[in-house]
Amino acid sequence: MKNLKTGMFFTTIGVYSNFLLQLIINAVLSRLLTPAEYGIVAIIQVFIVFFSMMIEAGMGPAIIQNKRLSEEDIKILFNYSIIFALAVAVIFGLFGHVLALVYNNDIYKTLTWVQAISVLFNGMNIVPSALLNKSKRFKQVNFSLVIGNIMAGIVGVGLAFLHFGVYALIISAIISSIVNFSFNAYFTKVRFSKKFDLTPLKEIWEFSKNQFAFNFINYFSRNSDNILVGKFMGEVALANYSKAYQLLMLPNTLFLGIINPVLQPVLSDYQDNVSYIRDIYYKIVHILALIGIPLSIFLSLSSKQIIFFLFGSQWEQAVTPFAILALTVWVQMTLSSSGAIFQSRNQPRLLFNTGVISAIIIVGSIIVGIFAGTITSVAISLSVGFVINFFINFRRVVKISLEGSMLKFLAEFKSPCYLGILTFIVLEVISIFEPQNIFFVLVIRGIGLIVTMLLYITLTKEKNLIQEILRSK
Repeated sequence: MKNLKTGMFFTTIGVYSNFLLQLIINAVLSRLLTPAEYGIVAIIQVFIVFFSMMIEAGMGPAIIQNKRLSEEDIKILFNYSIIFALAVAVIFGLFGHVLALVYNNDIYKTLTWVQAISVLFNGMNIVPSALLNKSKRFKQVNFSLVIGNIMAGIVGVGLAFLHFGVYALIISAIISSIVNFSFNAYFTKVRFSKKFDLTPLKEIWEFSKNQFAFNFINYFSRNSDNILVGKFMGEVALANYSKAYQLLMLPNTLFLGIINPVLQPVLSDYQDNVSYIRDIYYKIVHILALIGIPLSIFLSLSSKQIIFFLFGSQWEQAVTPFAILALTVWVQMTLSSSGAIFQSRNQPRLLFNTGVISAIIIVGSIIVGIFAGTITSVAISLSVGFVINFFINFRRVVKISLEGSMLKFLAEFKSPCYLGILTFIVLEVISIFEPQNIFFVLVIRGIGLIVTMLLYITLTKEKNLIQEILRSK
């Protein structure tokens, strides 16, 4: 618990610093760049995630989980990661011709070669980043992220003002990847080896292959909406949908970004102590639900004000999809933590099988929404899929991995649901007396949300749970 709290403390600094930076940068760039330009970059980002995943091939989590790797083994794995990164970066550059053909826009032929630089450095960063997480050096991990994002933000905004268009976003990502790798390599002092022995690869292969297979499946299930919306509805529709989905995932960044990077490195030390991991995880899910359910209500009811304030009125078409998707924020926040449990229990095969089930549900939901023909229908269908996926996946986590009771697990959501209902009532009452100014509406509603949550926690047994977590060592 001490390691968890320490890790979360430094990760909180990193995540929230980056969030504020990205919020400011996004607000500026959304006013300088058009939805069409954002749509082009959104398409490229979808495939960057895929190619970065190809480079990693599950190596990062496998290094964290494996306690038998020597220093020489790490050097050899670093050799291979550089080779993979170079090869995949070249392939990504060439992939621009495919994107140009599919989306009927020759700009991708150039953009992918520029973006290949960030693909390369992200691949080179896999081993240094895994080593820092494995040794629980969360301070250094987050220092690199913050400095990288500050420098990327300065460059990105500057280039946008100089009318670089889509290149402002892409060069910004390149700066972030270079700075992040440079600091992590310095902190770990990782070096190349003269050997190219396959033994270290074989050592991590069993875990790595299932992790990679899960990442592969999860990638397509999570990005098929962007691919299909971009193909069948156009770049402007994709840009509006991406804005809605981006806001949906913000709470994950703010809360799961704090917890997930810490869970596997810490809980992997207790992989055979099921009851210990189960007890810790139930508490984490309870806290996430306590935050996520009322936050879902707030975001959905305030969707128009949030989008207009952050991005401007030109993004009005993103309002309704976001209002719908926001109702599943609590699903995202709680369910996204489950992968770290499979990892810490050293169950990569179970992780992969669960990913396949999720992919079938999510992709099926997206296809139904695409056939209906609007980004709103995609949002509705996808939200239903998220809820179905929630119950199916958590049953596998609780019953199989944690050997627990599903009813006892679902009881953790009882109190958060009460808080969600109370939040809805409070926000509806507040809306009667709200001013016209968007900023003041958000401030008043935000205060209402925070006060409601604090009063509920203080006046119920939730206070005891939080005090128990804070005092635990």
